Amino acid sequence: MKDQLTLQTPRLELIPANADMLNCEIQEQKQLGQLLEAEIPANWPPEGYGCETLKRLLTKYEASKFKTGYLNWYIILNQSSTHRQLIGEAGFKGEPTSEGRMEIDYSILAHYQHHGYAMEAVHSLIGWILQDQDVKEIIAQTYPESIAAQKLLVKIGFSASGKGMEQGTILFVLPREDYKTELPVTTEGEKNVKEDLKANSRKAAESFGDMLAAFGSAVSEIFNDPSLKEKAKEFGKSVSSSAEAVTNRFKDEEIKVKFKEVGDAAQIFGKNVSNIFKDDKKESKTTDAED
Repeated sequence: MKDQLTLQTPRLELIPANADMLNCEIQEQKQLGQLLEAEIPANWPPEGYGCETLKRLLTKYEASKFKTGYLNWYIILNQSSTHRQLIGEAGFKGEPTSEGRMEIDYSILAHYQHHGYAMEAVHSLIGWILQDQDVKEIIAQTYPESIAAQKLLVKIGFSASGKGMEQGTILFVLPREDYKTELPVTTEGEKNVKEDLKANSRKAAESFGDMLAAFGSAVSEIFNDPSLKEKAKEFGKSVSSSAEAVTNRFKDEEIKVKFKEVGDAAQIFGKNVSNIFKDDKKESKTTDAED
């Protein structure tokens, strides 16, 4: 997705749709996954983004009347560096009106609701669209029974403003000046964000430790130059020292353990390489004696 506009949040990546993506979503979801570089769940799409809605959006895209990002966006959960999951859609309903008003909506797959993902996505999209100075306020419509959606909107800064344009809905309005750049999260959402980021830190430590071990093993097999002996020792000490320094900055005990393991692996690596050279030296002397 070179040169593709994207928005990043602590756990998500938001990608604006285009005609090619919508065509794939309607006809062949596997190809959509390839375009987004993400897994498409079996129960896709989320509520409100069925085939008819997508066809209406596609008509707008094909008419080329809208700037990139002024319609719908795909919400992707970055579960790890190698696992990306499409979990919802969000976006606007076109460019601002003459009064500077834009409407936003969103939908998250049921399995991923109540984790703060919608909050991250909506807040990020509003921050992005407000870079357009023609946008004076954001509106949203929701039904009276959608309590979670109402709480989300209020948390971001929206206020209820009477009946919505669609029958049976409530109108919520967010003036430009009421938008707060800091991400507001519920207690539950904040807990989930911290837990996800902590888990990612553990995975990073584990991956780095595995990488170092694999590197040491590979080098052990190919090193045959005694002149590299001291450099190998220095490398082991340097990585060990760095791992110790990083460990001291972490408060989480599990992550501390992981980085300590990295430091230990570095020391073992240096010793193993040194032993290889010692063995090579002994073998060389034995060969000379036999000759």
